[in-house]
Amino acid sequence: MDHVIIGGDERFAWLARLLHWRGVEVGTIFREPVPDVPDLGADELRNATTAVVNYPPKLPESGMTFEELLAELPGDARIFACGPWHPDEDARVIDLWADEALTRENARLTAEGALASAMQASESALRDMRCMLIGWGRIGQALTELLVAMGARVTVASRLAAGRNRAVERGAEAVYTGEIADALPGHQLIFNTAPGMVLDAAALKSVDREAMIIDLASPPYGVDLRAAWDMGLRAWREPGLPGRYCPRSAAMALLAAMERCDRGGKRHE
Repeated sequence: MDHVIIGGDERFAWLARLLHWRGVEVGTIFREPVPDVPDLGADELRNATTAVVNYPPKLPESGMTFEELLAELPGDARIFACGPWHPDEDARVIDLWADEALTRENARLTAEGALASAMQASESALRDMRCMLIGWGRIGQALTELLVAMGARVTVASRLAAGRNRAVERGAEAVYTGEIADALPGHQLIFNTAPGMVLDAAALKSVDREAMIIDLASPPYGVDLRAAWDMGLRAWREPGLPGRYCPRSAAMALLAAMERCDRGGKRHE
Protein backbone atom coordinates (compact mmCIF):
# COMPACT_ATOMS: atom_id res chain seq x y z
CA MET A 1 0.00 0.00 0.00
CA ASP A 2 1.43 3.34 -1.06
CA HIS A 3 -0.53 5.91 0.96
CA VAL A 4 -2.44 5.23 4.19
CA ILE A 5 -4.76 7.91 5.61
CA ILE A 6 -5.10 7.38 9.36
CA GLY A 7 -8.24 8.69 11.04
CA GLY A 8 -9.09 12.35 10.63
CA ASP A 9 -12.14 14.41 9.74
CA GLU A 10 -13.78 14.85 6.35
CA ARG A 11 -10.79 16.66 4.85
CA PHE A 12 -8.85 13.39 5.22
CA ALA A 13 -11.63 11.46 3.52
CA TRP A 14 -11.39 13.93 0.65
CA LEU A 15 -7.61 13.57 0.60
CA ALA A 16 -8.07 9.83 0.11
CA ARG A 17 -10.52 10.49 -2.74
CA LEU A 18 -8.18 12.95 -4.45
CA LEU A 19 -5.26 10.51 -4.27
CA HIS A 20 -7.45 7.66 -5.54
CA TRP A 21 -8.67 9.74 -8.49
CA ARG A 22 -5.04 10.42 -9.40
CA GLY A 23 -4.35 6.71 -9.58
CA VAL A 24 -2.42 6.52 -6.30
CA GLU A 25 -2.77 3.31 -4.29
CA VAL A 26 -4.40 4.57 -1.10
CA GLY A 27 -6.38 3.16 1.80
CA THR A 28 -7.84 4.45 5.04
CA ILE A 29 -7.56 3.16 8.59
CA PHE A 30 -9.64 3.99 11.68
CA ARG A 31 -12.21 6.21 10.00
CA GLU A 32 -15.55 5.94 8.26
CA PRO A 33 -15.23 4.15 4.89
CA VAL A 34 -14.61 6.29 1.83
CA PRO A 35 -16.33 5.15 -1.40
CA ASP A 36 -13.95 3.33 -3.78
CA VAL A 37 -11.09 3.54 -1.26
CA PRO A 38 -10.08 0.37 0.64
CA ASP A 39 -10.82 0.30 4.37
CA LEU A 40 -7.68 -1.28 5.81
CA GLY A 41 -6.82 -3.10 9.00
CA ALA A 42 -4.08 -2.04 11.41
CA ASP A 43 -1.77 -4.73 10.03
CA GLU A 44 -1.63 -2.80 6.73
CA LEU A 45 0.41 -0.11 8.46
CA ARG A 46 3.44 -2.36 8.07
CA ASN A 47 3.19 -2.09 4.26
CA ALA A 48 2.71 1.67 3.97
CA THR A 49 5.31 3.82 2.27
CA THR A 50 3.52 7.08 3.17
CA ALA A 51 1.14 7.77 6.04
CA VAL A 52 -0.95 10.87 6.69
CA VAL A 53 -2.24 11.43 10.21
CA ASN A 54 -3.70 14.34 12.11
CA TYR A 55 -1.86 15.04 15.35
CA PRO A 56 -2.90 14.40 17.97
CA PRO A 57 -4.85 11.53 16.35
CA LYS A 58 -8.43 10.94 17.46
CA LEU A 59 -8.67 7.17 17.20
CA PRO A 60 -10.97 6.06 20.05
CA GLU A 61 -12.08 2.94 18.17
CA SER A 62 -8.51 1.72 17.68
CA GLY A 63 -7.13 2.22 21.15
CA MET A 64 -3.76 3.04 19.57
CA THR A 65 -1.60 5.99 20.52
CA PHE A 66 0.43 7.99 18.02
CA GLU A 67 3.58 6.35 19.32
CA GLU A 68 2.08 2.91 18.74
CA LEU A 69 1.15 3.93 15.20
CA LEU A 70 4.73 5.01 14.57
CA ALA A 71 6.02 1.67 15.84
CA GLU A 72 3.84 -0.19 13.31
CA LEU A 73 4.98 1.85 10.30
CA PRO A 74 8.12 0.83 8.35
CA GLY A 75 11.37 2.48 9.29
CA ASP A 76 11.65 4.12 5.88
CA ALA A 77 8.04 5.34 5.69
CA ARG A 78 7.21 9.02 5.30
CA ILE A 79 4.76 10.23 7.92
CA PHE A 80 2.95 13.48 7.20
CA ALA A 81 1.72 14.99 10.47
CA CYS A 82 -1.05 17.57 10.21
CA GLY A 83 -1.47 19.67 13.32
CA PRO A 84 0.01 22.47 15.39
CA TRP A 85 2.47 20.16 17.17
CA HIS A 86 3.80 16.62 17.11
CA PRO A 87 6.65 14.54 18.59
CA ASP A 88 10.11 15.80 17.66
CA GLU A 89 12.04 12.61 18.18
CA ASP A 90 10.99 10.64 15.09
CA ALA A 91 12.91 11.65 11.98
CA ARG A 92 10.29 10.07 9.71
CA VAL A 93 7.69 12.67 10.68
CA ILE A 94 7.21 15.53 8.21
CA ASP A 95 5.49 18.55 9.73
CA LEU A 96 3.05 19.81 7.10
CA TRP A 97 2.19 22.73 9.36
CA ALA A 98 5.73 24.02 8.78
CA ASP A 99 4.58 24.79 5.23
CA GLU A 100 3.71 28.50 5.34
CA ALA A 101 1.59 28.29 2.19
CA LEU A 102 -0.54 25.58 3.80
CA THR A 103 -1.05 27.46 7.06
CA ARG A 104 -2.00 30.61 5.12
CA GLU A 105 -4.50 28.71 3.01
CA ASN A 106 -5.88 26.98 6.11
CA ALA A 107 -6.34 30.40 7.71
CA ARG A 108 -8.24 31.66 4.67
CA LEU A 109 -10.51 28.61 4.71
CA THR A 110 -11.05 29.04 8.46
CA ALA A 111 -11.95 32.69 7.95
CA GLU A 112 -14.44 31.83 5.22
CA GLY A 113 -16.03 29.17 7.41
CA ALA A 114 -16.23 31.57 10.34
CA LEU A 115 -18.08 34.11 8.22
CA ALA A 116 -20.47 31.41 7.02
CA SER A 117 -21.21 30.47 10.62
CA ALA A 118 -21.79 34.11 11.56
CA MET A 119 -24.04 34.78 8.57
CA GLN A 120 -26.14 31.72 9.31
CA ALA A 121 -26.68 32.86 12.89
CA SER A 122 -27.32 36.53 12.15
CA GLU A 123 -30.37 38.45 10.97
CA SER A 124 -28.17 41.22 9.56
CA ALA A 125 -25.81 41.44 6.61
CA LEU A 126 -22.15 41.68 7.51
CA ARG A 127 -21.89 45.08 5.83
CA ASP A 128 -24.45 46.36 8.35
CA MET A 129 -22.45 45.20 11.36
CA ARG A 130 -19.53 46.45 13.37
CA CYS A 131 -17.10 43.56 13.76
CA MET A 132 -14.21 43.10 16.16
CA LEU A 133 -11.32 40.71 15.55
CA ILE A 134 -9.11 39.84 18.49
CA GLY A 135 -5.63 38.78 17.42
CA TRP A 136 -3.56 39.57 14.34
CA GLY A 137 -2.36 36.12 13.37
CA ARG A 138 -3.04 34.45 10.04
CA ILE A 139 -6.75 33.92 10.74
CA GLY A 140 -7.22 37.46 12.03
CA GLN A 141 -5.55 38.86 8.93
CA ALA A 142 -7.66 36.70 6.61
CA LEU A 143 -10.87 37.67 8.40
CA THR A 144 -9.99 41.36 8.26
CA GLU A 145 -9.40 41.26 4.52
CA LEU A 146 -12.67 39.41 3.87
CA LEU A 147 -14.78 41.61 6.12
CA VAL A 148 -13.34 44.88 4.81
CA ALA A 149 -13.91 43.67 1.24
CA MET A 150 -17.55 42.93 2.14
CA GLY A 151 -18.07 46.45 3.46
CA ALA A 152 -18.13 45.64 7.18
CA ARG A 153 -16.77 48.07 9.73
CA VAL A 154 -13.87 46.29 11.40
CA THR A 155 -11.89 46.85 14.57
CA VAL A 156 -8.78 44.75 15.18
CA ALA A 157 -7.43 44.25 18.70
CA SER A 158 -3.73 43.39 18.74
CA ARG A 159 -1.09 43.46 21.43
CA LEU A 160 1.58 44.54 18.96
CA ALA A 161 1.81 47.97 17.40
CA ALA A 162 2.96 46.40 14.13
CA GLY A 163 -0.23 44.34 13.97
CA ARG A 164 -2.40 47.38 14.67
CA ASN A 165 -0.61 49.36 11.98
CA ARG A 166 -1.09 46.63 9.39
CA ALA A 167 -4.77 46.35 10.30
CA VAL A 168 -5.23 50.07 9.68
CA GLU A 169 -3.42 49.73 6.34
CA ARG A 170 -6.02 47.11 5.37
CA GLY A 171 -8.93 49.42 6.11
CA ALA A 172 -9.71 48.53 9.74
CA GLU A 173 -9.59 50.44 12.97
CA ALA A 174 -7.25 49.12 15.65
CA VAL A 175 -7.00 49.05 19.43
CA TYR A 176 -4.54 47.67 21.95
CA THR A 177 -5.76 44.34 23.32
CA GLY A 178 -5.15 45.54 26.86
CA GLU A 179 -7.83 48.21 26.32
CA ILE A 180 -10.35 45.91 24.69
CA ALA A 181 -13.05 46.37 27.34
CA ASP A 182 -13.44 50.03 26.37
CA ALA A 183 -13.67 49.14 22.66
CA LEU A 184 -16.19 46.28 22.83
CA PRO A 185 -19.42 48.32 23.11
CA GLY A 186 -21.13 48.86 19.78
CA HIS A 187 -19.73 45.74 18.09
CA GLN A 188 -22.36 43.24 16.97
CA LEU A 189 -19.97 40.47 15.88
CA ILE A 190 -16.80 39.51 17.76
CA PHE A 191 -14.26 36.94 16.58
CA ASN A 192 -11.50 35.79 18.88
CA THR A 193 -8.38 34.16 17.42
CA ALA A 194 -6.06 34.59 20.42
CA PRO A 195 -5.35 31.32 22.32
CA GLY A 196 -5.38 33.05 25.70
CA MET A 197 -8.20 34.29 27.93
CA VAL A 198 -8.97 37.74 26.53
CA LEU A 199 -12.75 37.71 26.99
CA ASP A 200 -13.14 36.73 30.61
CA ALA A 201 -16.14 37.56 32.80
CA ALA A 202 -14.89 41.10 33.44
CA ALA A 203 -14.38 41.91 29.76
CA LEU A 204 -17.66 40.28 28.73
CA LYS A 205 -19.56 42.82 30.81
CA SER A 206 -18.70 45.38 28.13
CA VAL A 207 -20.20 43.31 25.29
CA ASP A 208 -23.57 44.44 23.89
CA ARG A 209 -26.37 42.03 24.82
CA GLU A 210 -27.34 41.40 21.18
CA ALA A 211 -23.76 40.69 20.06
CA MET A 212 -22.46 37.34 18.81
CA ILE A 213 -19.09 35.99 19.94
CA ILE A 214 -17.27 33.29 17.97
CA ASP A 215 -14.11 31.75 19.45
CA LEU A 216 -11.78 30.49 16.72
CA ALA A 217 -8.76 30.00 18.97
CA SER A 218 -7.08 26.72 19.72
CA PRO A 219 -6.92 25.44 23.32
CA PRO A 220 -6.85 26.91 25.92
CA TYR A 221 -9.21 29.19 23.92
CA GLY A 222 -9.87 32.85 24.56
CA VAL A 223 -13.51 33.23 25.57
CA ASP A 224 -15.08 32.24 28.88
CA LEU A 225 -18.14 30.61 27.36
CA ARG A 226 -19.74 29.77 30.70
CA ALA A 227 -19.54 33.38 31.82
CA ALA A 228 -20.91 34.53 28.47
CA TRP A 229 -23.86 32.14 28.68
CA ASP A 230 -24.57 33.21 32.27
CA MET A 231 -24.85 36.76 30.95
CA GLY A 232 -27.26 35.70 28.22
CA LEU A 233 -24.75 36.29 25.41
CA ARG A 234 -24.64 34.27 22.21
CA ALA A 235 -21.15 32.76 22.23
CA TRP A 236 -19.73 29.55 20.80
CA ARG A 237 -16.58 27.88 19.50
CA GLU A 238 -15.94 26.85 15.91
CA PRO A 239 -13.09 24.30 15.94
CA GLY A 240 -11.74 22.60 12.85
CA LEU A 241 -13.66 24.77 10.40
CA PRO A 242 -11.86 23.71 7.20
CA GLY A 243 -12.67 20.07 7.86
CA ARG A 244 -16.33 20.88 8.49
CA TYR A 245 -17.03 23.83 6.20
CA CYS A 246 -14.98 23.05 3.07
CA PRO A 247 -13.30 19.63 3.44
CA ARG A 248 -12.57 19.23 -0.26
CA SER A 249 -10.75 22.56 -0.46
CA ALA A 250 -8.89 21.75 2.78
CA ALA A 251 -7.83 18.40 1.32
CA MET A 252 -6.59 20.10 -1.84
CA ALA A 253 -4.44 22.36 0.34
CA LEU A 254 -3.00 19.35 2.18
CA LEU A 255 -2.25 17.58 -1.07
CA ALA A 256 -0.53 20.67 -2.49
CA ALA A 257 1.69 20.83 0.63
CA MET A 258 2.58 17.15 0.25
CA GLU A 259 3.51 17.76 -3.38
CA ARG A 260 5.70 20.72 -2.41
CA CYS A 261 7.49 18.44 0.01
CA ASP A 262 7.99 15.87 -2.77
CA ARG A 263 9.52 18.60 -4.92
CA GLY A 264 12.16 19.31 -2.31
CA GLY A 265 10.46 20.78 0.75
CA LYS A 266 12.23 20.32 4.05
CA ARG A 267 11.46 17.57 6.47
CA HIS A 268 10.79 18.50 10.07
CA GLU A 269 14.03 19.01 11.93
